[in-house]
Amino acid sequence: MQIETKRFGKFDVSEDQIIYFEEGILGFPNSHRYILVPHQPESPFVWLQSVDESYLSFLMINPSVVKPDYVVQLPKSAVESLKLQTASEGVVFAIVVVPEDPMKMRMNLRAPVIINTQKRLGRQVVLEDTSLQIRYPIFGPKDQAPD
Repeated sequence: MQIETKRFGKFDVSEDQIIYFEEGILGFPNSHRYILVPHQPESPFVWLQSVDESYLSFLMINPSVVKPDYVVQLPKSAVESLKLQTASEGVVFAIVVVPEDPMKMRMNLRAPVIINTQKRLGRQVVLEDTSLQIRYPIFGPKDQAPD
């Protein structure tokens, strides 16, 4: 199928590229189908582009690239809804916010996006661990990160 996006223009997408988010993404509950679009070659960033809404895309990064000790403790309900059998089936991303000054980019560690790569299922999970920051800086000092 061909989709048209605001950010990337038109391109072909096959059904096996589509990741289904039963609950949508926080704030966007009516958009359920997404694809991953690489940002640039060799970049740690990836775009989560809605198939349902041409204007809707989220910049994401694997948080362990910036914070190697980041560990996700998924609630049982998330593991079940994603149909995860092993940890290796799941890929973890954090949504990135890019302000006017890109050096002040930050990521949300408390609400990661988890994707079951085998079953093409995704879910944004709000974790109960309040020590995880919702505005963790990607660049610059980590000890002064706003929470």
